Amino acid sequence: MRKEFEFTVKGHKVKVVNSWTRGVKLYIDGDFRDQDFSFLSIAWGKTALLSAKLGEFGILEIFPISALISVEIDAFLIRGNEKQPVYSSHKHLTLTEIRLAK
Repeated sequence: MRKEFEFTVKGHKVKVVNSWTRGVKLYIDGDFRDQDFSFLSIAWGKTALLSAKLGEFGILEIFPISALISVEIDAFLIRGNEKQPVYSSHKHLTLTEIRLAK
């Protein structure tokens, strides 16, 4: 089964592709940035599965979330000690969080 998540962070187009046979991959602006094959064997939601630097904006980290049969993700922008939510495939972000992510 293949599942894709697409969103924009600070003007960068982010795409996360999950496949049971090929693991999970992270693309930023169409460029391959990170990959992990242990998607089903990690501590769900507690460990960043993928990460990539977004220039002066900080580091984008992708966390997997198990939703029964489906796989969902949360994405955060890390800058210093600040962890800002920028995307969630399973819950709504506040308007402030959405505006800060743009």
